[in-house]
Amino acid sequence: METKRMFLGGTRALIGIGTWIAPDLSARAFGFDLARNDRFIGRLFAARELALAASLLAASPKQLPAVAAVGAAVDTADAIAGFDETRRGNVSALTFVSGVLGAVLFAALGARIAQEASEAAGDDL
Repeated sequence: METKRMFLGGTRALIGIGTWIAPDLSARAFGFDLARNDRFIGRLFAARELALAASLLAASPKQLPAVAAVGAAVDTADAIAGFDETRRGNVSALTFVSGVLGAVLFAALGARIAQEASEAAGDDL
């Protein structure tokens, strides 16, 4: 579980820092159209990723199930939005793979961390 937690938290932190520092480069890396990309929205996303990363990495064993579950819920909402925007034709293939499928991966990983942490704490999630 600790390896998953460090991977998810570290990846979120890298995405958040990268998007905050270089929103245009990050937009291109995720396949967003720079002509339609709003740097402010990118930085809002970055701040959210940093908050999710910090809470996941700093959570005590007792807090971890809830913190990981909240992150998984956010990622699930991102995936649903991504699938809807893909259906509408607003998402490139690169964005679908890096963003939408990335959100699915993060949601699954966060849910697994929440489950394992809950089992380790002796709780039922």
